[in-house]
Amino acid sequence: MKTVQTLRHTLFATLLGLSSLPVLAASHSSTTFIAEQDLNGDGKVLLSEFKLGRQVEFMRIDFDADGVLSEAEYLGEFEGRLMLRIGKIADPEKRREELQRQMRQAKVRFGVLDTDKDGRITLEEFQAAGLRMFKLHDRNQDGVVDDTDVKMAEEDSKAGKTGFVSP
Repeated sequence: MKTVQTLRHTLFATLLGLSSLPVLAASHSSTTFIAEQDLNGDGKVLLSEFKLGRQVEFMRIDFDADGVLSEAEYLGEFEGRLMLRIGKIADPEKRREELQRQMRQAKVRFGVLDTDKDGRITLEEFQAAGLRMFKLHDRNQDGVVDDTDVKMAEEDSKAGKTGFVSP
């Protein structure tokens, strides 16, 4: 049986490994959700795995390590990722318009995540938003988002049922 110290070292090493992963919001596509949130590469996302990934994301965004995300931290982290993505747009005007549009949306998202409207996002608020997305993807409500959920989403889509998430 591992000692507490060994378990702490293992957790720390795991968190360090996860810290190299890109920060990603939960996708509206179940297939993309699995690809982005599957931390151990087994083709499925367990609820505990998702919560751990969200916690690591929160810690990475919390630049001043005060346990809450300010609007500046949230928007600054997003803008950094956005600049990498839109830097590929050749037309400077289109690049500027996309930056403005995406940053407006990010500001709205911050307001949605800040459920108590105190101007900061706690880990609990951050986790709650992620858990809502997890539950939407976990169509059979078994605590795992996997190929079964993707197939269920595909069947719903073929039957004309549209929802917030897609296969």
